[in-house]
Amino acid sequence: MNGDMSAAPAGYSPVFAEAGFNKYVGPVWRADDGSHFRLTVREIHLNGGGAVHGGMLMALADIAMGKTVQLALEPEGQRAMTVSLNCDFIGAVKLGETIRTEVSITRRTRSIVFVTAVLAVEERTVLTATGLWKVLGTGGDGSGG
Repeated sequence: MNGDMSAAPAGYSPVFAEAGFNKYVGPVWRADDGSHFRLTVREIHLNGGGAVHGGMLMALADIAMGKTVQLALEPEGQRAMTVSLNCDFIGAVKLGETIRTEVSITRRTRSIVFVTAVLAVEERTVLTATGLWKVLGTGGDGSGG
């Protein structure tokens, strides 16, 4: 992948490709089978030391986890927002490497969705994350449900 937001890799669809802040993070791609997300590192993602910025990795985790929650709630017409995101940095990522993100919903109550994610380059884990998403209900005004 060359960073071109218009051409999805075969078997992938864009995630929030042109929406606000997310257009600076990506392009982030979701596998059509829903199994994972991917992002190929561009220069804009790097910190001053030449590795992917930690905030970039956290943003990627939040986007992938949030999209997974959104898709799980969609059939019920509900939405959710991040209320807690905890990340552990395990390894560095370099320019040109592709990060694969696997997300799991581990528990769901009426008002909270519990989520985990693992970001890896090939078989090397670079970040793990856990988070909570607050279910907002069906209203467009963000009121709780």
